[in-house]
Amino acid sequence: MIYLNPVFFLKGNHYLLESLFMLKYMSNFKKYLELLEETINDPQFPINDNITSLSFLYVYNNKLNYHILEGTFAESEYLIPVVLDKIRLHSEHLDEHHEMLFYYKIACIYFGNEKYEESIFYLEKIINNKNLYVREDLACFSRILCLIAHYESGKDFNLENQLISTYKFLIKMNDLHEVQKEIIRFLKKLNTIYPSDIKKEFIKVKERFVELEKNTYEKRAFLYLDIISWLESKIENQKISDIIKEKAKLNNR
Repeated sequence: MIYLNPVFFLKGNHYLLESLFMLKYMSNFKKYLELLEETINDPQFPINDNITSLSFLYVYNNKLNYHILEGTFAESEYLIPVVLDKIRLHSEHLDEHHEMLFYYKIACIYFGNEKYEESIFYLEKIINNKNLYVREDLACFSRILCLIAHYESGKDFNLENQLISTYKFLIKMNDLHEVQKEIIRFLKKLNTIYPSDIKKEFIKVKERFVELEKNTYEKRAFLYLDIISWLESKIENQKISDIIKEKAKLNNR
């Protein structure tokens, strides 16, 4: 049936991989991603422009997801020029939302690799896109991650104006979650905290986010932005990639 209904096969695999990503079920995620690639590369698998574009979308979207889940940001950078090249190649069959989603994941990889300038560059592509095809949650977390990237890069001289702009955007959203409100409240306070107190503040806000993560309604936000791992990296003075890698090992199943 795969060869009779290749589009259903591709979409079904994507939904499966998306579910495994949300469950952080890494061993099955890797297994089904490899099986998907293997089937697509089979000479008998049907090929046309639409199928080739969908194959690119679902395989590379999930390849980036796997590295984000695993914390292997440095190891995944080789994918970025490949993805950008394929976005141009498949531009006629790729809708704008999926293109922006690729930019967000590229920004996450650069952020995880502490390349904040590059991360900001791709986040601003989403933020400056006025097209309605960009989903509100994607636009929201792009703004929040951009604020954190500016803070990390030391370019926080304009943070207050960015915070105001981000907050105005958030209050226009129909579905503003507590996670988003808490992040904004925290970032607003950052510049007013004495350096000697900042670690205590990170610990306090981390405890708040750990509680929020238990809430099913709030859980989705943590898939867009692993704020807890970032806070832990600040508290423990470690790289965020090392924090996520350690969690991935403990969570591996």
